[in-house]
Amino acid sequence: MKNLYIYAVTLLLFSSCSDVVQLDLNNSDPRLVIDASIELNESGTSSTRVQLTRSAGFYDEEIVFVNDALVSITDADGSLIPIPFVSDGVYSTNFPFIRMNNPTENSYTLTINDNGDIYTATESLEPTVPFTDVEQETISGFGDDLTEVTAFFNDPSGLGNYYLFEYTDIDNEQVDTRDDEFSDGNRTQTTFFIEEAVPGTVATIRIIGIDQRCFNFYETLLQQAGEGGGGPFATQPAVVRGNIINTTDSKRSPFGYFRISEAFEIEYTIQ
Repeated sequence: MKNLYIYAVTLLLFSSCSDVVQLDLNNSDPRLVIDASIELNESGTSSTRVQLTRSAGFYDEEIVFVNDALVSITDADGSLIPIPFVSDGVYSTNFPFIRMNNPTENSYTLTINDNGDIYTATESLEPTVPFTDVEQETISGFGDDLTEVTAFFNDPSGLGNYYLFEYTDIDNEQVDTRDDEFSDGNRTQTTFFIEEAVPGTVATIRIIGIDQRCFNFYETLLQQAGEGGGGPFATQPAVVRGNIINTTDSKRSPFGYFRISEAFEIEYTIQ
């Protein structure tokens, strides 16, 4: 009888431990999440990409794509360029980008109509510089070896240059930012640390021109998401405000950013 009692109590304890408790969180209404850019590459051609999703509750794991919005770009002359829907919340197109000497002539306005809510942002082209070379080192002494990949570039003289960097290979995606406060006019670098790097893996490293406001946005977003833990939009931002406004309802601001950037990339094979 005693053994039966102990068995019953033990079974009750294990049953109690297996209960799942979900907190009733005060989730806000879903907001539009916008990841939008126009990029001018080294060949002089441009690409426009806009991804639209909706913010979700803490326990929601499924990404909600917005596939029925109307998206367009308007240039400085007032010409409207529709951005067609592709798939999974992505709207994309290429159009001739004529680079002007006057920065205001390189400005474009993004407009999104999401079920009657109108979102807009206006930005100008931010130039950048190409990478010059890439170096690789192995770091030991901290458990498993890490592969350090460093890409170098020459920062133009004159304070006020801001950079967004992207590293991608078949198994890794990392993002970094940098300003030229302590490297103005000098050779400088961005560094990525790769775990279990496989020799022969081809990596693509990109350098993207951004302004100070965009730099501050990505810095804050990376700090919240965990720096180097994937792209800044790998998880939907829930607090960080960007440069896009809701002209229909100012209380329902979207999350995300619209940038216009010159971008260069370099391929590197892991040794």
